[in-house]
Amino acid sequence: MKPRVLFVSKPIVPPFHDGTKCLVRDLAQSMTEVRPAVMGELAGVDSLPVYSTPGRFTPSFTQNARAALYLFTRARAALWHFVFAPNPMTSQVGALARALRQVPVVQTVASPPLSFEGAERWLFGDVVVAQSRDTARQLLAAAVRSPDGSKRAPRVEVIPPCVTPPSRAREEVVQALRRQLKIASAAPIFLYPGDVETSSAALTIATATAELTRRLPGAVVVFACRAKTPAAGPLLDALRRRLEGLPVRFAGELPSILPLLQTSRAVLFPVDDLRGKVDLPIVLLEAMHLGVPVIAAEGGPLDDLEHTLRVPPKDAGALVAACAQLEESPERRQELICGATAAVSTRHLPAQVAARYEALYAELLAR
Repeated sequence: MKPRVLFVSKPIVPPFHDGTKCLVRDLAQSMTEVRPAVMGELAGVDSLPVYSTPGRFTPSFTQNARAALYLFTRARAALWHFVFAPNPMTSQVGALARALRQVPVVQTVASPPLSFEGAERWLFGDVVVAQSRDTARQLLAAAVRSPDGSKRAPRVEVIPPCVTPPSRAREEVVQALRRQLKIASAAPIFLYPGDVETSSAALTIATATAELTRRLPGAVVVFACRAKTPAAGPLLDALRRRLEGLPVRFAGELPSILPLLQTSRAVLFPVDDLRGKVDLPIVLLEAMHLGVPVIAAEGGPLDDLEHTLRVPPKDAGALVAACAQLEESPERRQELICGATAAVSTRHLPAQVAARYEALYAELLAR
């Protein structure tokens, strides 16, 4: 019988608009060597009614308590795979449950923390998986800085996130969306599919918009921002006021981002703070699958994205120049598209990433 692996995470239920939930879903449904179980409801996978509600982006205290109680008293699995954004409380509970139940643990750092200071306190897995080289480097550096000189540095592996190849939307769906946003059928769209609460990205794009749309006549900048916190509303209102009169649209949260991605000339992602996101956000991998160039900030986890244009954070001029390069050099544009689609198809498919995790499971279970 195949060994059972329990994914310990936030509730794995629709809607799948969250990078951590998508990661667990895609891994669990792609594994062939183990029998995965999730805390939620997922077709084709052992589903456990651990949580009482679907929850929010950040699980509540009650949800965390239910998950902890399940681990201490009822969990039955050969191995636990924790997938969550690191925090001291969850890590302390995980470490205690692991010690009590004597179960091997893989710990995936679902998204980079605000600060890596004190990281040694929340690394408890037999193997810690970072989703980018930058996060792995900072995890190890934090462990080395630990005041406890006798503490062994954790074993950190780098396994990138995965994405299910998106299906292309029908042209009538794409054009209906353009009409809904009042964008001409052939107008170049430059899309920001991020949030406004963290990072300087939205402000950088706002600063670049006037020059971008002057240099590329007919271009439209679209903000497709999901409100994760109550702070989003006032911030979006301020952006609207600042950009009034310019060719800008605010799409809000769409039922599916894919048609808008598909019809965009480029995805703008000069994000310098990835709190609350996987290291390589799924929307960027989806864009690469669809043949849409990505312009991203340099100097962090996004450096692992191959065949993208890189700009310094907070540099509106560099962002405009990168957009212009894509429009003015068809050869460079096609080179990026071909390279990106090949890279994402060889490193980020769910079956490929699941196989790498299953190799870790086999190693730990053989001990």
